[in-house]
Amino acid sequence: MDKDLLISMIHFLEKRDEEIKKENDELKELLRSLREEYREDAEQTQRLLKTIEILNRQVKDITEDNRKLQQLIDKLQKKI
Repeated sequence: MDKDLLISMIHFLEKRDEEIKKENDELKELLRSLREEYREDAEQTQRLLKTIEILNRQVKDITEDNRKLQQLIDKLQKKI
């Protein structure tokens, strides 16, 4: 094999290897970023689900209180 051709191939392979390493590093950074975003989204979803659960309980309590008040109003109206 021609020496110059061999040297050119070696340089080409070294450059290609550097580019692949750079691309791999960029992909690793992207993956890390996506994992962080997913973790933050998952945490926010959990907080929202807890808030919804609390609000559901509050609506249930208010509904029950309203039912009791309506019963009391009905009883008072009968007495009038």
